[in-house]
Amino acid sequence: MQIHVLPNYGKRYTQAFSNVYPTVAKETKVPLMPFFLEQVIIKPEWMMDDGLHPKPDAQPWIAEFVADHLADLM
Repeated sequence: MQIHVLPNYGKRYTQAFSNVYPTVAKETKVPLMPFFLEQVIIKPEWMMDDGLHPKPDAQPWIAEFVADHLADLM
């Protein structure tokens, strides 16, 4: 699953970090699941006050997202 870090790490580090997942997926021929939080962070009611972690209310959507992507791979 693709993961991103917050932009406060700087553009160079953020880009390098983001590139690791597609590179490893390609080199190992493993499918890469897209970053799920992009759909979660747009819903403030799903995010904890720290702005980093989803609340329990988001878990059903996250589970469905992961299940759908895994089902496509099977």
